[in-house]
Amino acid sequence: MTGTSRTSPNPNRRVLKSIFSTAFLAVALASPVFGFSPVLDLINPRGGQRGTEMEISLTGDRLENLEEALFYEPGLTVSHIVVKDPKNATAKLTIAPDASLGEHSVRFRSTGGVTEIRSFFVGPFPTVFEVEPNQTLAQPQRVELDQTVQGVASNEDEDFFVVTLKKGQRLSVEVEAMRLGRVLFDAYVAIFDPQDVELAACDDAPLLKTDAFVSIIAPEDGDYRVLVREAAYEGSSACQYRLHIGTFPRPSSVFPLGGRPGETVEFTFHGDPSGPIKKTITLPAEPNPHFPIFPEQDGQSAPSPHFISVSPLESITESGANLDGKSATAMPPIPSAAHGILDGEQKADWFKFFAKKDENLIIKVVARALRSPLDSVLTLHHEKGNPVAKNDDLRGPDSVIPWSCPADGEYFLKIEDQLRRTGPDLSYRIEIVHRTPAIAANLPTVETRDSQKWKTFPVPRGNRYAAVVNLTRENIACDAIFEAASLPVGMTMTVRPPTKALTSFPVVFEAAADAPIAGGLHAFSIHSTGVEPTVTGSLIDTVHYIDITNEGTYHSVISDRVSTAVTTEAPFKIDLETPPVPLVQDGVLQLKVAATRSAGFAEPLTLRFLWNPPGVSAPATIDLPGDQNEIFYELNTNAEAAIGDWPICVLAEANTPLGPVVVSSALVTLKVAEPYLTLTLEMAATEQGKASSMFGKIQKTRDLPGDFSVEVVGLPHGVTAPVLNFNKDATEISIPLTVAADASVGKHASVFCKVIVKEPGGPIVHQTAKGSTLRIDAAPAAKSTSEKPVPSPAPPVGAKPLSRLEQLRQRAK
Repeated sequence: MTGTSRTSPNPNRRVLKSIFSTAFLAVALASPVFGFSPVLDLINPRGGQRGTEMEISLTGDRLENLEEALFYEPGLTVSHIVVKDPKNATAKLTIAPDASLGEHSVRFRSTGGVTEIRSFFVGPFPTVFEVEPNQTLAQPQRVELDQTVQGVASNEDEDFFVVTLKKGQRLSVEVEAMRLGRVLFDAYVAIFDPQDVELAACDDAPLLKTDAFVSIIAPEDGDYRVLVREAAYEGSSACQYRLHIGTFPRPSSVFPLGGRPGETVEFTFHGDPSGPIKKTITLPAEPNPHFPIFPEQDGQSAPSPHFISVSPLESITESGANLDGKSATAMPPIPSAAHGILDGEQKADWFKFFAKKDENLIIKVVARALRSPLDSVLTLHHEKGNPVAKNDDLRGPDSVIPWSCPADGEYFLKIEDQLRRTGPDLSYRIEIVHRTPAIAANLPTVETRDSQKWKTFPVPRGNRYAAVVNLTRENIACDAIFEAASLPVGMTMTVRPPTKALTSFPVVFEAAADAPIAGGLHAFSIHSTGVEPTVTGSLIDTVHYIDITNEGTYHSVISDRVSTAVTTEAPFKIDLETPPVPLVQDGVLQLKVAATRSAGFAEPLTLRFLWNPPGVSAPATIDLPGDQNEIFYELNTNAEAAIGDWPICVLAEANTPLGPVVVSSALVTLKVAEPYLTLTLEMAATEQGKASSMFGKIQKTRDLPGDFSVEVVGLPHGVTAPVLNFNKDATEISIPLTVAADASVGKHASVFCKVIVKEPGGPIVHQTAKGSTLRIDAAPAAKSTSEKPVPSPAPPVGAKPLSRLEQLRQRAK
């Protein structure tokens, strides 16, 4: 049984479906207009100046009845949302004077759901728009200093802008292109002097990943032109950019790359054409491995931050003379950190530390993770000088050495660049920490090319929604508890504590029928249980705006909250019947799924078995036709399926006239048990046209509740066998085979048995004797044309099985 219900063709079905859909739409439109699952494709403009108010336009689909914007970072608010039509809306956006510069993430919530996450950029300058024609050096668009230009780099397009500078004045240009998260847009920027000579150009800047910046000091008075284009001239109408043009500082690196919480640190920014820039910053009280800091000079700030690590580790800065093991800089006691720069002629830096026997350590470089261009190579040396371990990169671009100390002593670290480069930008941080238990959760990517799919929790009133949560553990084996810090009013969450063997688990949310339609950004956590001390982690969600197959991700956002909302009622519900009998290892079970539909709703439903217990498999999806309300979902297990009680549920998705809707069944318990019996079949051999039998031995693992039936499956063409019933006390079986004259010749090794054991709750299906073999030889040549082969009669049911030797003897007679 495939799990898909089949019916005879119904010529009136299409007409009925149309009538039902029209009726449902009419009922829905009698209420306030809404759309399920709103879609937000674009926010325009793509950014704005902090401390201002502006109107933004929203483009997408099913934007009816938008209610609010959900910003992940503080400083931005939206009001006066006006829906023009289902695909267009406007809103008033207020950017606080102290809003952080850079990327802000936002979703919009309607009564029917929550949109995708999108980016809005806050900048220090007012925005102007590109005006064509500006495709040549001779015909640039004039802009003022300290402005941000929003434009589009079309195919084979070059956009030129011109500003006037005085000698000695700084000109910095930075582009937000890939970071806008719309398409793969590798931007290129350049600055030309008054004689149209290129002074500086950049394709990719490590600080900005694949975006670019350039900065110069004007060598003379005059007009300077700025170019922006797609690096390979392969732009498109979707290649939008924000180009900052001004006198702002734009260094390329910062040192040191970290500090302790609450500490006041003087940072030095390198790479600006005016020289190093220093800034003293008091770090936040809480640790943050990716804390943004902005260079400032003469009252101006760079549009984008540098990143440092705020960590409680005590740290040391390299001496500058640590050229070898003898002059190595001593690090503080473990756990600790060190900071340095591979500059000048110094191709490598050395550090030393003391470790004790059996200390389980992680030694890692933090450089690329903080936007340093360093491609580190880290080598661990014994105090006698011989290398112990070496790493270029592990699970990322930075070096990591997991290491267990073999003996008390002093050890040495050598860090260098893979290409032996040096320079003031090649800053790094080295951390030595003990391996400690850690636990975390995340939402899985459902579709490779759409990492946003099912990354929110929209729950229709009086209904349910379900999600899978992935669980990761490091240096700990434990059960866990998943909790919500808060939920919308009227919503509950059901989750069974994942056991130590699980790396994922299902969660079901349910909204009361009278729950207010509302939502927000909610935090979830996971913590260990049954071990001391308790280890706690957060649910982290990563969305890849631009993810190219076989190339990787180009721009992503990470958040520690999930948009969770109560939405308007869905036109259907789904229920999963608790299985009345267990699913045994190497078994099959039919799950009954039932739909309850609103009057007039007859859309087909796509059902998805959301989460598979270990060793359990099921079709990815099955379809429930619009004129049916019940179907069976088939589950299968392998021989190693984990025995126990497992929470399961089914998702149901419908493309309604008002948009797609997803709901879930409640969690029910699936019991996976050991089989009642296993069956071993002896190899059988016969020839075309000659009947035979397959003999088997029964191994019982527990007492049978009653008689059982056996069906041989996988027989080749031309071979049939009856379904036979056997007494529960049977220890051997014999299955007669009828072999046709044209039966397929050869060794057939895909034969197995379907055994059904009857329990009071229903049949329990076993699949056993897998890989059994039946050999069929070609019939011998006839002695005369008048003679016809006479099939041998099948042995009687229940006859004592013959040994392999006796079978061969009888064939030889």
